[in-house]
Amino acid sequence: MKGTRKNFVYWLILAALGVFLILGNRMAQDIMGKIFAVALLVAAASGIIAWLKDRSAAPDPLFQLIGSVVVGAVGLWALLKTGEFITFLNVVLGLIILISSALSLYRGWKMGRDPLTMILAGLGMILGLVIACNNAATTWMTIAEGVGLIYTAITGFLGERSRARFRAG
Repeated sequence: MKGTRKNFVYWLILAALGVFLILGNRMAQDIMGKIFAVALLVAAASGIIAWLKDRSAAPDPLFQLIGSVVVGAVGLWALLKTGEFITFLNVVLGLIILISSALSLYRGWKMGRDPLTMILAGLGMILGLVIACNNAATTWMTIAEGVGLIYTAITGFLGERSRARFRAG
């Protein structure tokens, strides 16, 4: 039972995070958007500082500076307009899922027409379209992630508890 007590805090944090994602899904998205924006700003500052140390006019460091400025601008935009940034991010991620699934469908067709692969790729394409075109899909996905975390916490705790009982018995 000692291992169960040791990891109880872990399972409790997972469950609490799941409840937060369900009840405060908009706030959770906002917080994650701001964290992502700060990470972009830190990365941009790091690139600019590295360029300032070298101050080279060679093409590679110059491209690093330009890239850092662009990343900094995106980070600033994401920090100031987090809602719009999250919508933009959803469209980009949805398109990535759509393209990746389309490539999987194509590979599945070329490699032997495995029906399961093709069905899953088709479902992935639909999911990508829904995410890219429907901003409410993000809310539902956040809630689903919260439910998944709560489920993981409960099953993990119960599984660990039953293993501890089995070892003790």
